[in-house]
Amino acid sequence: MAKVTGEIKRLLAAKDAQLDAGAETLRGLLAEIRRQIVDELRQVSGDSYTALHLKSNLASIERYLAGFASAGAAEMNRLLDAAWESGGDLVPEALRAGGFTLAFGHIPGPVLSTMKEYAFHKISGVSGAAFDKIRGELTLGILGQKTPDQVITAIAGSVGSPGVFDSIEERAMVIARTEMGRAYSTATQEGMKQAARYVPELKKQWWHAGHPARPRRNHLALHGQVRPVDEPFVIGSLSIDYPRAWTAPASEVIRCGCDHVPWHEQWGQEFYALPIYDEQGLEIARRGERSGSDEDLTGKFIKGQKGKQPESV
Repeated sequence: MAKVTGEIKRLLAAKDAQLDAGAETLRGLLAEIRRQIVDELRQVSGDSYTALHLKSNLASIERYLAGFASAGAAEMNRLLDAAWESGGDLVPEALRAGGFTLAFGHIPGPVLSTMKEYAFHKISGVSGAAFDKIRGELTLGILGQKTPDQVITAIAGSVGSPGVFDSIEERAMVIARTEMGRAYSTATQEGMKQAARYVPELKKQWWHAGHPARPRRNHLALHGQVRPVDEPFVIGSLSIDYPRAWTAPASEVIRCGCDHVPWHEQWGQEFYALPIYDEQGLEIARRGERSGSDEDLTGKFIKGQKGKQPESV
């Protein structure tokens, strides 16, 4: 039933846009902090720093970064609420498109609260890491190993020379995407559990993200796998309840863009014809049409990627 797949794809596209917007929100907050800190550092006159400069700068920088931690936590609170609500909508909307009409909902409760606390901790860690790196650059200025201009460049970056904030911004955006994605998939799983009480033989299916920069072999092999709602997806030694599940190892969660969606045999075999792409965005196989093993497919996909692992935060 193409109607079901079309509805799921629409909802997932909206989710992806939501994650993009959330990550950009944190980038914007950090961009303002970067501007404030650079303005502070440019007040240093002469060719060298002094201990007085260091003390004054660090006090201001610590205040700016504390402001980011507070604002970032507030934004993550809003973003996770939105991701949870969207994830909760996926199941009833897909079931409605498939001919099942159910009226149910689930209150976030302690699960979402725990996710928020974890996300707040990660954002606070970004602020702390930024302060440590900036302090290190200022210390080099105090020791006479860098001029004020060189310190500013090292912190803010320049064309062809990433600064402290480039890596910090990337880290914040990965956290936003990962934690919003986790909230989305957890809410989806909770929705499936409730729906399974009323829809006999309702199952779940893993959808690979497409063609991330560094695809996970395990997740490629899971693409299209159908499992009972209350049982984990399994490939080799990996057992994972759903994408970005709390119980999954960090190596399977960070930067994961996969999804799991409701599946029912009444909807036909369309879900088995899911495309898998290479890093250039070219389709290399459809799960329901290929011959050979998952080993053959993943080996073809990651040819030339030997030794590369997904990046962590």
